[in-house]
Amino acid sequence: MNVLIVDDEPIIRVGLKTLVDWQEYGFRLVGEAADGAEALEWVRREPVDIVITDIRMPKMDGLQLMREVKAIRDDVGLLVLSCLDDFDYVKEAMKLGAQDYILKPAMEPEGLVAVLETVREKLDSDRRTKRAMAEWQEQLRQSQSYRLAEWLKRYLQTGAEAERLEEELFPHGRGAFGVWIVADPETLPPVEELAAGESRAVIRWSERCRIVVFDYGRSLSALELHERMYTAARRVYAHMQTAASGEAEADWCVCLGPAMPKLADFPRALHYHQRQMQERFYGKPDRFVTAEPGSWPDAPLPHGERSDFLRAVANGNREAAIERASTMLETIRRGKPDAEKVRSFVHETLALAYGLTRGEGGVRDEEDDPLWRSFERIRTIGHIDPLCAFVSDAVRSLWAQPFDGEFAKRSNNPFIRKAIRFMREHYHRNIGAVDIAEHVKLSRSYLSDLFSKETGESLIETLTRIRIEEAKRKLRSGEQKVYEIAESVGFSDPKSFAKTFKRLVGCTPKEYESAHK
Repeated sequence: MNVLIVDDEPIIRVGLKTLVDWQEYGFRLVGEAADGAEALEWVRREPVDIVITDIRMPKMDGLQLMREVKAIRDDVGLLVLSCLDDFDYVKEAMKLGAQDYILKPAMEPEGLVAVLETVREKLDSDRRTKRAMAEWQEQLRQSQSYRLAEWLKRYLQTGAEAERLEEELFPHGRGAFGVWIVADPETLPPVEELAAGESRAVIRWSERCRIVVFDYGRSLSALELHERMYTAARRVYAHMQTAASGEAEADWCVCLGPAMPKLADFPRALHYHQRQMQERFYGKPDRFVTAEPGSWPDAPLPHGERSDFLRAVANGNREAAIERASTMLETIRRGKPDAEKVRSFVHETLALAYGLTRGEGGVRDEEDDPLWRSFERIRTIGHIDPLCAFVSDAVRSLWAQPFDGEFAKRSNNPFIRKAIRFMREHYHRNIGAVDIAEHVKLSRSYLSDLFSKETGESLIETLTRIRIEEAKRKLRSGEQKVYEIAESVGFSDPKSFAKTFKRLVGCTPKEYESAHK
């Protein structure tokens, strides 16, 4: 794998070239450059896989170089060389796609090789995936199922391709019907799997929805047609059960649509499915929906109740805000407005409330706040009950202390952010300050001092609060026993967990669980 070194200091370039035996580890130094402009010429004329670049350089700095490289090739690994006072630049570099950073004062052979090997693995994996996807897409494009799916989607959106579809799907004596799958993208089976059976086409209607199209003979009796449609829907449902077998809590459903004797019936079938999802949202959240849906009134959204809720939030009245939110949700339940509009309305409402509680002195980067990030879940919640539970919990959390500390959230220090991210992702493991420092690539003592100075608490105190906050969430769900929760959030025994929990929360885990049932 070819590596290019970019730094305006000759001593740094020499140091990097001689720090490791590049060939021994499967790397090849193809060149070096003293600034971004010179490096860009290398990238344009040579097959460069990894660029190790300084940030502050004359002519063209490292950040601009990264932008230019990404515009030329999107599969180049980028590593940043930084000094201790380059925190703002490192943060910007990470946003531009840098895989990692190397601290100049702390450069060691083992650390450099470890970072390079991580980048190489990521590049190899991305390139394999890209090749496989390109091959699969080419095969799919050549298939009849893919062509039909594209024609159907264009027809439903614009009315185009009608003549082709009539010939392909509705020849003399044939009709069609659709089976809808609605699920999170990670739960949905690949399109080629759904298209491998007797289906005629699989439409990727949206990120969370697939429409599997089947055909039937119009000479079938009503009973035979029902059996044909029901059997096809059951096969799709069985396929989804297998695909979602490891996702017990995933919300997904399969809906059987109406028979369509002619192409003009497709828009009616689309509306039919939308009504099925509307009834499921306010009714029983079945995973296999075959009943014909009724109609529903286009009820208004509760804008007045929302104004009352936001007024309570703006005044800092937590109890009133909780009560107003409950009233707003009850109005939605009674009126049953359009489910998609409800999700957008609720998302917007919580976003406004979030801004009111954070104010000007709040979180600088919203994407670093787990509460803010959790709001995206609203768009995928398929039933009113979990939506109401989510809103109630989110409203209570608006005033809660974020578990990674406001000081940490406001920090521009990439080492602090990287340490907190590692703790969030690995709190359930037996980790300590040494593991965190090793991940961040600083000495334990230096990181501990830096963290305490920036956040006002130690690494272990923050890690403990992350664990306790996650334990509170699990206790509220009531799905695990206390000793199971203790182990799942990284405590070695239930007694130390209970003692720590009471010290930080003010009650025992059992008392907390009872209060939130």
